[in-house]
Amino acid sequence: MHSEREIEFKNLLTKEEFQGLVSFLGLTSTNFQTQTNYYFDTPESYFKENKMGFRLRVLPNRNELTLKIPVQEHVMEEKTVVLSNDERDAIIDESRFPAVSFLEQIKDKGPLTCIGRMQTDRAKIAYKKGTLFLDHSFYSRIEDFEVEYECGDVENGQKVFLQLLEENHIPLRTTDKKIARLMKYNNSLKG
Repeated sequence: MHSEREIEFKNLLTKEEFQGLVSFLGLTSTNFQTQTNYYFDTPESYFKENKMGFRLRVLPNRNELTLKIPVQEHVMEEKTVVLSNDERDAIIDESRFPAVSFLEQIKDKGPLTCIGRMQTDRAKIAYKKGTLFLDHSFYSRIEDFEVEYECGDVENGQKVFLQLLEENHIPLRTTDKKIARLMKYNNSLKG
């Protein structure tokens, strides 16, 4: 299992702002890779209630099971396990999870079920001592656009991120995590 602290800043974009950043950064369609995230929770919403996120990420050549735990604003503790294709298929098809230490700790909270799926076309590039991600995501009938910046420290990262937005005339927007956006959409369908 790999564990790391993730410091990230994110902002939703309009389609035009997204296309402008793609041009500003000199990206083409070959820079984008498709990934699919499957999000899971217990019947009592254990992860949501504890502001955590639990997902299976399927990439073209890799499968990752990740638990994200909030540490402070903009900082998450991320625990990731790489899975085989058979383990991935058992999760997707049967909700059968491999023995993973962070799942053992919550096994008494009830069975894990898939609460939603999101497909994202993502570009990842090095940017000013950090990593910049441009995401075009699809879930149900929704598509959205987002920029994320991951870096080593909160103060410098925030400066770099705000400067990028300012240079590209993009307003700072309150931006929920992907799982929260997906859940808001799902809840809106319930009426």
